[in-house]
Amino acid sequence: MESMHILAKVIHCIFPLIALTLLIIGIKRNAIYYIISSLWISLISLVIHYQTSGGEILGTYFNYLNATIYTINLLVLCLSLVCVLWHLSNDNVAFKIVSSLFQSFIVIGALLVVINLWINAYFIESRLIGTPVMQVALLEKPEYCDYRYIFYKVALDGTVHYLCPNHYGLIPSIGRLSISPDFIASQLSIPSKKQMLLLQQKRS
Repeated sequence: MESMHILAKVIHCIFPLIALTLLIIGIKRNAIYYIISSLWISLISLVIHYQTSGGEILGTYFNYLNATIYTINLLVLCLSLVCVLWHLSNDNVAFKIVSSLFQSFIVIGALLVVINLWINAYFIESRLIGTPVMQVALLEKPEYCDYRYIFYKVALDGTVHYLCPNHYGLIPSIGRLSISPDFIASQLSIPSKKQMLLLQQKRS
């Protein structure tokens, strides 16, 4: 199991570099086969990375490092796909129009994924050291989020922040709670709880 985890980590780091190198070579030499190879490698790497994350973009997996790797992979995939579509649509006006629309959807979709990744990465990285990110399933939707499954953390200043998935329909939102819920403190270790209370007292 550990060897598989190490192999996945190597793939996550090496495959994007290989895909990016092939894409650059393909663009410089105008060689479509290099670009197609880059497309497949980046696609395979994205799928493996997504499966390793548990099939979720939001959560503790996508920190700054993993978000960076995934972003590079996604950009290489999009650029490769755009280059391939542009190459195929050279002599066909109708296909060129359809591919242009498709490319627009690809760019918008990739941009939304990247925004989600980096909002999540900022949320989980800027928390109090030693405290977890908690995903809580509430019985009812709270006033500050239209979603019952919400992520919570203790920020560096001791306040409780939340991440609401799909608050705007497409991207998550981050907010701060004026009053810390009781279930947050119950999930913390005693040292972390004391540290949070000390920081809150300093703020008040």
